[in-house]
Amino acid sequence: MIFWLAPGFEDGIIWHITCNWVVNMMRTLSRALAQSPLLSRGRRLVEQNSKNWDSALSKYDKLFAGVYLILEDYSRGLFPPRFEDQAKAYAAEVDYRSHIPGLNETIVRRTELSKPFWVGRAVEKYLTQFIHLMKLLERLNIAPPARLLELGCGTGWMAEFLATAGFDVTGTSIAPADIEDAGARLRGIAAKGLAVQLRFQIAPMESIAEAMGGRNDYDAVFVFEALHHAFNWRQTITSSFKCLRPGGWLLICNEPNLLHTFVSYRVAKLSNTHEIGFSRGELTSHLRQVGFPSVKYLSAPLHFWIKPHWIAAQKSR
Repeated sequence: MIFWLAPGFEDGIIWHITCNWVVNMMRTLSRALAQSPLLSRGRRLVEQNSKNWDSALSKYDKLFAGVYLILEDYSRGLFPPRFEDQAKAYAAEVDYRSHIPGLNETIVRRTELSKPFWVGRAVEKYLTQFIHLMKLLERLNIAPPARLLELGCGTGWMAEFLATAGFDVTGTSIAPADIEDAGARLRGIAAKGLAVQLRFQIAPMESIAEAMGGRNDYDAVFVFEALHHAFNWRQTITSSFKCLRPGGWLLICNEPNLLHTFVSYRVAKLSNTHEIGFSRGELTSHLRQVGFPSVKYLSAPLHFWIKPHWIAAQKSR
C-alpha cells in the first residue's frame, strides 16, 4: 500500500511531535520543582490556606504559595485555567459563599453586607475607587437621574451609593443570595425615609440584554471588579451593548490586567471562581468589533500588564 503525503505534511508532524515533547518536558520540570525542597514552604502555606481563608500570609508567603500552585497545576495540565462548562462555572459563582475555607456563610454574608467598610486599607481603596467612578461619570456628562445598569453587583454597595446620589440604578448578580441580601440595603434606605430609584435582579452577565427584556435605554452600563468573573467576557460586552441607548456608555472599571491570572491563581483555587486578567488590546478589539467606535483609556497609558483597566466605550449616537 502506498501513502501519499501532501507537501509540508511531514514537517507538520515533526513540529507537532516537537511541541508535545517540549510541553511534556516543561511539565516534568515543573512537577520536579514544585515537589523540591525549594518550594516546601509554598506547599505548607497552600495546605494551611486551604483550611483557613484568613491565614496570615505576607507578600512573600503569597508569592511562594502561588508559585507552588501554578507549577503543580501546570505539571498536571490545569494551568492556565480553562473554563469550558458554563453550567459548572455558573454554579461555582452561585455557591461562592460555601467555598471559602474556614468561614461559614453567616460570616461571609456579614462581610459582604459591610462592604466597603472593611478593616484596614480596604475601606480607603474602595471609597477611593467609588469617588473615581463618580468623577468618571461627571467627565462623561452622565448625571442624575441617568439610568445606570450594574453587572455583577454582589450585595449592591456601589449601586446603593449611586442611587443615594440620585441615579436610577439597577444592580444585577447571578447569585440569588446576593440579590436577597441586596434587599437589606433597600430596607435600610427605606428606614431612612429616602426616596431613591434602586432595584436588584438576578441575571447572568452574558445574557444581560435578554434579562432586561431587550431594553436599550440605559445611559450607562458599568461593571466594577466583576467582568473577570464572567464565564464569557466577550458575550458580556456584546450583550451590554444592546442595553445601551444611542450615545450610552459601557464602563469597565478596575478590571485586572494580564498578570492577575498568575497573581490571583491561589485565590481562584480557594474560592472556586474565575480570577483571570485581561489584555487591553483584546478588550479594545472586541469593543470596536461589537460597535463601540469611541474607546477611552482612563488609567495610566503605561500599564505594564499590571495596572487595572478603566475603560469607557461609547455607543454610536
